[in-house]
Amino acid sequence: MSGLLLHQYEVSPFAAKVRRALRYKGLDFEVRNYRVVDAGKIRKTVSPTGKTPVLDDGGGLVVDSTAILRHLEQRFPTPPILPTDSTLRAQAHIIEDWADESLFFYDLAMRGWPNNIDWLKRDVLSHDSGFMRWLLYRLLDGFVRKTGQAQGIGRKSRESICSEVAAHFDAIVALLGEGEWLVGDHLTVADIAVASMCTVIERAEEAAAMMQERPALVAWRERVDAATFAPGTPPEARATR
Repeated sequence: MSGLLLHQYEVSPFAAKVRRALRYKGLDFEVRNYRVVDAGKIRKTVSPTGKTPVLDDGGGLVVDSTAILRHLEQRFPTPPILPTDSTLRAQAHIIEDWADESLFFYDLAMRGWPNNIDWLKRDVLSHDSGFMRWLLYRLLDGFVRKTGQAQGIGRKSRESICSEVAAHFDAIVALLGEGEWLVGDHLTVADIAVASMCTVIERAEEAAAMMQERPALVAWRERVDAATFAPGTPPEARATR
């Protein structure tokens, strides 16, 4: 047993990124799921900044998915999720950061559209109940909209967002070329981060349709999923397992 405990919002793609890395490395771990209303509790107990996920590695706390993956690579280097070549390592870092800091907000914008928002609400509030779930269900539309507008992508038209997401998907396909992975000759943090975002953004019907139009993207997703999920995990559960 590795004694690893992951504090998480279950549906967060950043938490999914860590879970994928843990499974790829063959590590046993437990999870502690939090509700939206637990934000204050998280700050007081495991994360002074309120950021999640947080990995408890035998008493030492590591905050933020990128830091956690680097920590796991140091503690459990086999199989590797970072290239040894410095140039490839830099490329993997940049792609991971792009997924976390750019692709995430396209996901938020698209899933905040009226035709997609109910699925997002069910995901985000899956651990909340009672009056607070009722209240948050009604407030979430405004929160998502304001977050997207403040970041910038949410102020763009639907047509512009769809066009840009299509360009991002084409860029992923171009990076793959004739290879199996985004960087180098084995799965890396780049594949894990981008696949984790694709798993939630495809819950927007527009993004799901665009993915299906790109067989190379679908095939790459299947390779990453096969390496980072338990056998038999159904597609609809891959955002939360």
